[in-house]
Amino acid sequence: MRYRQIHLDFHTSELIPGIGSKFDPADFAQTFSDAHVDSVTLFAKCHHGWSYHPTKVGKTHPHLDFDLLRGQIDALHGAGINAPIYISAGWDELAAREHPGWRVVTPEGSLMRQWGGPMEAGWAFMDFASPYLDYLCDQVEEVMQMFPDGNGIFIDICAAMISCSAWVQTRMEAQGLDWTDEDDRVTFTEQIQIEFFERVSGAVRKYDAERPLFFNFGHIRRGRRDILKYFTHLEIESLPTAFWGYEHFPVSARYIEPLDIPFLGMTGKFHHLWGEMGGYKKPEALLYECGAMLAQGARCSIGDHLHPTGAMDKSSYKAIGTAYAHVAAREPWAVGSRNVAEIGVMSVEAASGQRIAGRATKSFQADEGVVRLLLESKLTFDVLDLESDFEGYRLIILPDVIEVSPELKAKIDAYVAGGGRVLLTGKSGIDPEQGFLFDVGAEWRGPPAFSEGDFLLPREGLRASFVDNPLFMYVVSERIKAEPGASLGDTYDPYFDRAPRHFSGHRNTPNQPEPSGFDAGSEKGGFVYLAHPLFTAYKQTGLVALLEIGEKVIRHALGHPSVIETSLPRAGRATLRHQSEERRYVCHLLHATPALRGELMGDQVQPIQDLVTLRDIDVSVAIDEPATSVKIVPGGEALTFRQDGDRVVFQVPELTGHQMVEIAV
Repeated sequence: MRYRQIHLDFHTSELIPGIGSKFDPADFAQTFSDAHVDSVTLFAKCHHGWSYHPTKVGKTHPHLDFDLLRGQIDALHGAGINAPIYISAGWDELAAREHPGWRVVTPEGSLMRQWGGPMEAGWAFMDFASPYLDYLCDQVEEVMQMFPDGNGIFIDICAAMISCSAWVQTRMEAQGLDWTDEDDRVTFTEQIQIEFFERVSGAVRKYDAERPLFFNFGHIRRGRRDILKYFTHLEIESLPTAFWGYEHFPVSARYIEPLDIPFLGMTGKFHHLWGEMGGYKKPEALLYECGAMLAQGARCSIGDHLHPTGAMDKSSYKAIGTAYAHVAAREPWAVGSRNVAEIGVMSVEAASGQRIAGRATKSFQADEGVVRLLLESKLTFDVLDLESDFEGYRLIILPDVIEVSPELKAKIDAYVAGGGRVLLTGKSGIDPEQGFLFDVGAEWRGPPAFSEGDFLLPREGLRASFVDNPLFMYVVSERIKAEPGASLGDTYDPYFDRAPRHFSGHRNTPNQPEPSGFDAGSEKGGFVYLAHPLFTAYKQTGLVALLEIGEKVIRHALGHPSVIETSLPRAGRATLRHQSEERRYVCHLLHATPALRGELMGDQVQPIQDLVTLRDIDVSVAIDEPATSVKIVPGGEALTFRQDGDRVVFQVPELTGHQMVEIAV
């Protein structure tokens, strides 16, 4: 799979004339070549339902008078650029108008649209339980026959929505399911989702057993390995200036890489979101985002939207070219590399057994909170599911709300018996009937006594550098007594919960002067437990003091110096990757400061405006073999280093956005 891809949207209304009228095959290919692009995903059918090639199944865009898709493929192939083909599945405005019975009908009886109500502008959702799926599969087969030289198939908007259409009602009743029952609707929708995968995959495999195939959900569902057999690779759609934010991609990347399936990260050239015509992101932002993809082991994809005339947007490709020149020069140090991880994080999404019916939940606060804290602490990690192998990790984290099944308990017990260490927070590892399921050296006395938030004062050595008083946590702790384990500190109760009849001050009730009598956490043997839902609290509040406390607790639980130690500031990121065949490690250093600058469509827009150069960054890396050389890549500048036991210590002269350091062994 190639490293420098473009996802070239082309959702074009039938009300716009002159489709493809300015398409110039030579300029089309040359623009991508000049921008160092090596693969472009092209449109066969868009969300409006129009095809961009002659078709006997659907309808060609009424203002297109030639085979645009064939012209684009031929132009790109002539320049050595791959051309996967895009087909919209879940949204099809043409089919929705001509066959309204094929649309999703919500349980409340309305016709479902994205971005608005039934009578507002927005995409109509199609019902995969209706004959629309036959129509879609016929379109896929037609594309496979007409374009056997396409380099892949990208199926978009693939989530089966929960529907109560006449088609659904009939099929559910035939199975003895009750379409008025929510659980039965979810069960049936899961069946339809698998049917969708089977039939669309079959339409592709009928003509090509090896063609790359990806189904886009907008979010990779953690913990659902069973559906990955339908995918040849994964693409993490994650535009950081839109609702995904800058934390969504690393959570997904750190989950996907250990699954050993090729994957890429997908950002956009837009200021905000897909479909933003005339919107631009600075080259510095794209460089940083692509560098972050390489640092997490991903190939790169940048989203764009072609003008209806087919004319190329030179401003966009000047910016994209800056980022992809950076990537192209560094690919030799990315191919075949593997993340070096000391910590495994059990994903809340994966452990909670998420269903694949309906809209994906893109944000799980504990997952994003723990990943944010680990990134800011420069700790190396993977995100795990219930099938993951714990071997090789020094520490397993169960963040905040992990329900521990008998199978997971047995797995963790065996891991700890073999010398592993475990950090649990909040409700993780607590059964309401039995209390603690692991011997953390404490007794669970019950759920929180307050609702508005209590206070934490960790013991010396675990406190924030600037706080020696009880810290308001915005969340509440479990009631525990550390006996016989070692206490991690004290909790303090407020005088009372804030309520209409009794409140104090602007925000929250002050703490009582004496500790609550319950402990902030406990440790015993291989287990460390913290009573607050630390990671959810950090995601929700961004408390700087909590970041410091969290890092100190994790490092204490790790019980060993971390793989990477660096003088990078909090906004910096660091990963270590191993290329075993080349006998080298590659340390990635990143730094940028996204800043909140607006709100669009309910999203907080945080653009990267510039990249500030950092100088003389101290780095210490733990590796298994003595280093023979350390140098900046791809430039080749040799760095002075010293070997300190199993650690290689060096200084990076400067970092502007993204820097890579090769450590040869």
